[in-house]
Amino acid sequence: MNKTVTKVLVTLLALALIGAAAAQTPADALEPNPDLHATLEIWTWQGSGLDAQAADADFAEYYPNIQLNYVLRPTPDTYQQIQLAAVAGGGLPDVSNIEDSHLRQFLELGILYDITDRVEPYMPFMNEFKWRHVEGDGRYYGMPTDSGPVALFYRRDVFEQAGVDPEAIQTWADYYDAAQLIMAETGVPMWQQATARNNGRLFEILMWQRGLGYVDEDGNVLLDRDEGILEILEFMGRFWDEGLALDTEEWTDSWYRNFDEPNVATHPGAVWMGTFFKGWIAPDAVGKWGVMRLPAWEAGGSQASNDGGSSLVIFEQSNQKEAAWAYVEFHLGRTASQVDMFIASDTFPSLETAYEHPYFAEPDPYYGGQMVRELFTEIVQEIPEAGIYNVDYQEMNSLMSEQIQRFAIGQVSASEALAAAAREIRSRTGRR
Repeated sequence: MNKTVTKVLVTLLALALIGAAAAQTPADALEPNPDLHATLEIWTWQGSGLDAQAADADFAEYYPNIQLNYVLRPTPDTYQQIQLAAVAGGGLPDVSNIEDSHLRQFLELGILYDITDRVEPYMPFMNEFKWRHVEGDGRYYGMPTDSGPVALFYRRDVFEQAGVDPEAIQTWADYYDAAQLIMAETGVPMWQQATARNNGRLFEILMWQRGLGYVDEDGNVLLDRDEGILEILEFMGRFWDEGLALDTEEWTDSWYRNFDEPNVATHPGAVWMGTFFKGWIAPDAVGKWGVMRLPAWEAGGSQASNDGGSSLVIFEQSNQKEAAWAYVEFHLGRTASQVDMFIASDTFPSLETAYEHPYFAEPDPYYGGQMVRELFTEIVQEIPEAGIYNVDYQEMNSLMSEQIQRFAIGQVSASEALAAAAREIRSRTGRR
C-alpha cells in the first residue's frame, strides 16, 4: 500500500471517528416546551425509579408544566397491578417500566400504545437486539432503557490465593480447570447455583451466549433438538456433581453474604450486578472484584450474552400521550439523560451515543481501576440473537427450571430433563 492511499484511508478513518463523536439523537436537539401540561403517573421498581430520577431535574427545565408521580413497587407487584388493571379496563398509569422478558406478554393484551413512528428515528442509535423485545407484527410498543450485557465477575483475592491467572481462562473448559484448582487451594466454590431452587437464569445466559434459546427463529421448541443446549446443562451438572458449586438460592441473605465474605469465586452475571455489589451486597469490597469476558464454548467463539434489561412503555389508555412521550423521549433518547442515569445507578444504557461520553473511558474504582465500562460497551454490541424472551417466556422458564432442579438433585439425566421440558412446553403452548 503506497503512502497516498494510506494517507487517504487515515483521513477517512479520522473523519468517521469525528462523525461518530458528534453523533446526536433527535432528543439531543430538543428545545424547552412549557406548553405541555400534565401530571404523569409512572410505574416502576425501586432501582429503576431512582435511576430515572437522575434526569428529572433537567426534564423539569425543558417541561416545567409536566409533573411526575412515580409509583415504586417490587417488580412482580408492578406486573400484577398491570394485569389487574388490564382486566378491569381501567387504572393503568401513563408510563411503566417493563422487563424485556415480560414485555411481549403485555403486548399481547393489547394495552400498549403503538409508538412506531415516534421511535423509528432512534432505532439506529440503540442496541439493535433490544428492538426485538418491543416489536409485534412490525410495530413497536416500547423504547429500550437498559441493556444487560453479561460478563464474568471474579474475586481477585481468591484467584490470587489459588494462583489462577484470569487471563488464562479463555474457554469454559479453562473455567472448569480453574474451578478445580481454586477449590483445591482455597476451598472456595466457583459459582453459586442452587439445586432444588434453581431459577434457570444461568442456563439462559449460557444458551444466549451461543445464540440458542427455548425456541428457534420460527418459534419451534429447541431444547431437545440442539447438542449445544445439552452440552450446557451437562456442563452445569459437573459443578454440582463435583462440589464446585455453592448450593444457595439467588436473592437471599445467604446468597448476598457469599459474595462479600467471600464464599464464592465468580459470578457470571449482567452489568447491573455492579449496582448491587456497590450499593449493598459488598460496598466495602473495593478493588476485590474484577470483570472479564465470559469464557467461550470453543476457541474464538462468542463471549457475549445478555440477562435482563427493560423498556419504557406508554399505555393506550393514557389520555396524556404527548406528555408521556416527552418523558420517554427525554429520558431514553437524550444522551445526557442516559449518561446521568448510568452514573447514578450503573444501569447500562441502550443508547449507544452515551458510550461516547468520557465517563465510559474512565477506570472504575470499585473494580480496582479496571476499564469495566469500556468492556461492557464492547460486549453489548456483540450480543447474539437468541430465542429466550417471547410471549411464553414465563411458562418456559418455569417448566425448564423445574427440570433443571430435577437434574441437579439426580432424579433425571440432562437429556431427560430437556426432553421433559420440551414436551411440556409444546403441550402447554401449542408450539412444535
